[in-house]
Amino acid sequence: MHIAFLASADNIHTQRWAKYLTSCGHELTILCDQPPEIPLEGIRLVHPEMRLATKILAFKLFPKPYGNNFFKRFPYRREISLLRPDIVHAFEAIGYGYALAHCGAFPKVLTPWGNDVLYDPAHSRIARFLVSRALRAADVITTNYPELADHLSKDFDIPQSKIRPFSWGVDLTIFHAGYSEESEALRRKLSLPPAARIILSNRMMKPYWGISIIADALPAVFKEIPEAYAIFLRGAGDATFENDIREGFRLAGILERIRFVTEYLNEKEMATILNLAEAFVSCPSTDLLSISVLEGMACGCAPVLADLDAYRTRIRHGENGLIFRPGDSADLAEKLIILLRHPDWKSRFAAINIPLINEKDNWHKNAPRMVEIYEELLRLRREKR
Repeated sequence: MHIAFLASADNIHTQRWAKYLTSCGHELTILCDQPPEIPLEGIRLVHPEMRLATKILAFKLFPKPYGNNFFKRFPYRREISLLRPDIVHAFEAIGYGYALAHCGAFPKVLTPWGNDVLYDPAHSRIARFLVSRALRAADVITTNYPELADHLSKDFDIPQSKIRPFSWGVDLTIFHAGYSEESEALRRKLSLPPAARIILSNRMMKPYWGISIIADALPAVFKEIPEAYAIFLRGAGDATFENDIREGFRLAGILERIRFVTEYLNEKEMATILNLAEAFVSCPSTDLLSISVLEGMACGCAPVLADLDAYRTRIRHGENGLIFRPGDSADLAEKLIILLRHPDWKSRFAAINIPLINEKDNWHKNAPRMVEIYEELLRLRREKR
């Protein structure tokens, strides 16, 4: 089948699904606002352009930052009408969902990322309008957090019958315990002492992802645990925000115990850094069943997570991870100190988490469900004719 993605081509999840679907023999076209930094082999890319008058409306007269999201429906609809795909699948409800809603009489699939349906609509009427229209127009809504169906039904009045959530999982041929040689090489590259016990922030360097909460917790942790160090990943984050975080560490006198990784990491490099760390922290304002969390658990790294509903589907506090109050740096510091005072907890958590992820979150077992969703839509379309 021919599948059209409306999605950021630089997003790792977009690329992951694109590679999987093309490996299954399907034709794929990605319609995106910007070309990816690295070209995607074997995948057609289309960059729909607004006409000049539309650009003026979108970027000069419409409230920021939603003008592009609202007006790009025109060029995207034109391109979809030329491509005539079997399935149109939009990733991220605010960025591409409204364009999906206007792309014509094609079977439509929408995948929310999380904050687009959990956070933004509660803080902006325009965001709520864009998201509501996208959710209503989609034939199927699928995401990697099964419990999201209850939220969409309650808050947006979406029928549960059109929601097909499932855990995407992680590639367990890459994300697993081990990588001892690679981890030691990375330790040397980052100039970390042999006895350093590492706390990893493996989410994007942006305020939404709770980076400041982690940063504020570290002085207390470092005071109590002299061998503790921390690593922050920038990913697709904000360099200016990173500099602010770095300056805070300098003023606190702990900058020498912090490492910043500014380059993008491929999957093997991410697995290596997760194996190097003793614990990883994830504390965004809202989240689905985060792939970053599942990757850390699959590698045997100890999870220390904000108390979010999605995380509770995998973590029992004190049994296979630690949970702290959202937004509470002091509580996070306390949990990290407790964890680091019990060196055996990492292996104890890993003994539960690695089999758990193998059972519930194996990408190679779960990914075919996306194709099943497409096939179901096409079958229903044929039956209506």
